Amino acid sequence: MVFILTGCLAFIFFYIFDLNKVRFHKKGLNISFAAGLLLLAASTAGILLGDYGGFSVFTYLKVFFGALSIGALLMLLYTLFAALPFSLTYQEAGRGKTVVDSGMYALCRHPGVIWFFLFYLFLWLASGKIMMMWGGIIWTIMDIIYVYVQDRWFFPAALNGYDQYKKEVPFLIPNLASIKNA
Repeated sequence: MVFILTGCLAFIFFYIFDLNKVRFHKKGLNISFAAGLLLLAASTAGILLGDYGGFSVFTYLKVFFGALSIGALLMLLYTLFAALPFSLTYQEAGRGKTVVDSGMYALCRHPGVIWFFLFYLFLWLASGKIMMMWGGIIWTIMDIIYVYVQDRWFFPAALNGYDQYKKEVPFLIPNLASIKNA
């Protein structure tokens, strides 16, 4: 349970990162995003390496679901770090940035949530650990709440053109028009 709570603490660091973007504008607080990622990664590793109950998974299914989990993780990393301008997004504090509305971000406003969910779903199926299932469920719910707050308060204040972007691109689930635009 301590690992799930530690993973939840990661989201507080994510909020600090976003709050800094719209309120404090302190370059030193940008490290809070990396701190949150490290807490989430450590929590995930702790569950994977821990002795938690679950179900037995055949080796070929472990490999299959493990590969899908790695694929979802790579897509999540691409979405967060390659589909966005890295230095503007994660290193610079302040306002005046513009919306990225192409590629992944033409599909939906928060495509990382989809990859985040799939990563934990497939990781649970690969590991068979019930604690991984609970971590994935709780952290995905926290991620959805987090992106809702971003979408409602942080991004309209930090990104030029976000209100128009909200009118054109769906929140979490891509639709036919957004798939066509991507």
